[in-house]
Amino acid sequence: MNTRPSFLALVLPMILLQMTSVTWGQAVSSDRRRKRHGDETGDQTVGLMGCGRTKGCFRQPMECMGDNCMAYVTWETLGDGQSRFSLRAQAAGWVAFGLRPEGSTDNGMVPADVYACTNKGELRRSKNGPGFDSFPNPLPQNALDAVTTESAEFSNGVIRCTFTRQPSLDGDDSFYNISGNNQYFILMAFGSSIRPDGDIQGNQHQNRWSTADTRSLQFDFSPPMSSGEALPKAHASLMVIAWVGFASIGITMARFFKPMWPNSKLCGTKVWFTIHRMCMVTCVLCFSAAFVLIFVHRQGFVDTGERTIVVAHAICGIIVTCLGIINPIMAIFRPHPGTPNRPIFNWAHWGVGTTAHLLGLVTVFLGIGYNSTGLLRGIPDYVFFVMIVFIGFHILIWILFEVQRCMTESQGRSNDVALKATGDSTDHLSPDVDSDPPSDDLVPEGPCISQVTEEGSTAKTILLCIYVVGVIIAVAFLVISIAIAG
Repeated sequence: MNTRPSFLALVLPMILLQMTSVTWGQAVSSDRRRKRHGDETGDQTVGLMGCGRTKGCFRQPMECMGDNCMAYVTWETLGDGQSRFSLRAQAAGWVAFGLRPEGSTDNGMVPADVYACTNKGELRRSKNGPGFDSFPNPLPQNALDAVTTESAEFSNGVIRCTFTRQPSLDGDDSFYNISGNNQYFILMAFGSSIRPDGDIQGNQHQNRWSTADTRSLQFDFSPPMSSGEALPKAHASLMVIAWVGFASIGITMARFFKPMWPNSKLCGTKVWFTIHRMCMVTCVLCFSAAFVLIFVHRQGFVDTGERTIVVAHAICGIIVTCLGIINPIMAIFRPHPGTPNRPIFNWAHWGVGTTAHLLGLVTVFLGIGYNSTGLLRGIPDYVFFVMIVFIGFHILIWILFEVQRCMTESQGRSNDVALKATGDSTDHLSPDVDSDPPSDDLVPEGPCISQVTEEGSTAKTILLCIYVVGVIIAVAFLVISIAIAG
């Protein structure tokens, strides 16, 4: 008798729908925020798009986005060697960004080379030092050619400005040299104390922050496409092929197609099992190769100080890889069908495999990301929504399979007959990971016995073809998008 419960079809949709609905809500909310602030314009210096990949960022609170940020500063290196800085804060008077030298012992904001944007649309510069009281009048004469204001505005309680800065300025030691490997603590503050003439009152901060360590402002966040990106792209493509492609098809075959083609064999075993085994073996090979590639590229594990999404993706990837390797090892040492320990194996094999597949899809989501949070440079936002469409498609087909199975079992209970032994004395030696006993072990147990019938086989085969085509299209689209990203 088929003792495996059919609640998976209900549990899986609930889990995936909850996951995608939360992510969708976050994505839509983020998209609305970006549109309100103009972050979808061609000017990528506005907003936090590309933090850690195309620009450096210091924000409060950490990991905030858009309206959730009290203040932030971003910086990027331009082709002519200059650096572009963008400031934003929910402030009434001013927002300032500063550089404090690496060797300084004071843990405050002194000494520092500071740039402030005011609610009067001005950019001001100051050298923070002992006893300073206010920012001087707009940029001193010797800095006019070294610092260029691109935009500055104050509206709805938010100050924004963007300016470019030369790496250094001859004759001005307070204009810190940010070229080469020079590193500085990044400072940020904002306040409301501003004089009628536009001068900012010193030491009148509402909030102020400093990075915990020094940072280089000349780091190349957006290198051109090179062999350095080949390994991450190969890693991502192989993981998509493994978990979106082969794992999805293999698990579907094991879940719904054991009763199909009872009189046919493929490569000496049941059709469903041969396809299941081929898919899962290929899945293991793909994700194992991808796992090795990313470790070769990173030369070890990710730095725990990196973005939260990077660390989360790495941890989930390791867990998925471990589960994906444990499951086939369990299958090699599985008990024979009909033995007392066989049900334990069935549950363990199902649980580990299902967990690996679900977590694998979540890890792919983390890698693709949304709103430039993905781990590969240049992944378009629509790729995220393609993944959501695939999840919905997967859930829909599984629901249809469950409905078809329930209808078939209901129709077949009145005319099912007990199965007879096939006479194949070696059948128990075949590598069958079926959770149900083979046909020669079945014993009639009343009207609810699970029988192999031909009821609904045509509809089921059509659904399988639709599903396989859908999976292939999704995988091909994702892999192509990954390949051309950059």
